[in-house]
Amino acid sequence: MTLGGGMAMLPLMDREFVEKRRWLTPQEMVDIVAVMQSLPGLIAVNMAVLIGYRVKGVTGALVAAFASVLSPFAIIVVIASGLSSLSDTPTLDHIFLGVRAGCAALIFMSLFKLVKQVMDGPLAWSLGAIAFVASVVLGIDITFVILFGFLVGYGALV
Repeated sequence: MTLGGGMAMLPLMDREFVEKRRWLTPQEMVDIVAVMQSLPGLIAVNMAVLIGYRVKGVTGALVAAFASVLSPFAIIVVIASGLSSLSDTPTLDHIFLGVRAGCAALIFMSLFKLVKQVMDGPLAWSLGAIAFVASVVLGIDITFVILFGFLVGYGALV
């Protein structure tokens, strides 16, 4: 369990699934993260279902899905019941400022690790730069950016 959502969990998932338990190879982890980002739902639940299925089949997938949802749900209920009385306090605002900074650091760690594994040549770096400029600077819908990347990547294979 972490704060900051699925992207903040990636370094922990990578350490657990790839380095420690060796359930996935580094390349499988990169590919799975790409697929999980395109599926509806939470990345942590999607990843739990996939790993659960790989380890123990359908039963493992069901148990992993339930377990990955149960503890955050219980924690959110407890925190939400006590948090409403503490809202708009400077101390709580400072605590969450620190939490946001920590989450941002975890997300940048994930980004750095994924970039090292995925960006392996001039074509990848060029496509990454074009995608960044197209989506962030020019405001082109990300669907078209992904489609463009798919077509260029497919063309490079043929």
